[in-house]
Amino acid sequence: PIAAVVVSILIVKVAFQLVIPAINDLLEKSLPGEIEDEILSIINETPEVKNPHNLCTRRIGNDFAIEVHIRVDGQITVSRAHELTKEIENKLRLNFGPATHIVLHVEPIKEKKDE
Repeated sequence: PIAAVVVSILIVKVAFQLVIPAINDLLEKSLPGEIEDEILSIINETPEVKNPHNLCTRRIGNDFAIEVHIRVDGQITVSRAHELTKEIENKLRLNFGPATHIVLHVEPIKEKKDE
């Protein structure tokens, strides 16, 4: 009987180890902080991009989904802003895989108002 109790406890423990990550994926839990920091670091490598914010991450199967807002000079052309987003997308896909779903929202850099 004692062996049966020990085996049943081990089965329950393994079941939780398998179920918890699956539930987190279904609930679209964010990626670990280290990965999010790495994403922000990659974005910040582009000198024309400032203040990445509103980062949302999740796992889609074996791949990642990344959504983030970036700020650029409001006077650059739409073409240049598009080039910057493509550069960032390529860097992120190089690090996290070609099937990574990436959405970059471009905003102008906010001007500081004198008070």
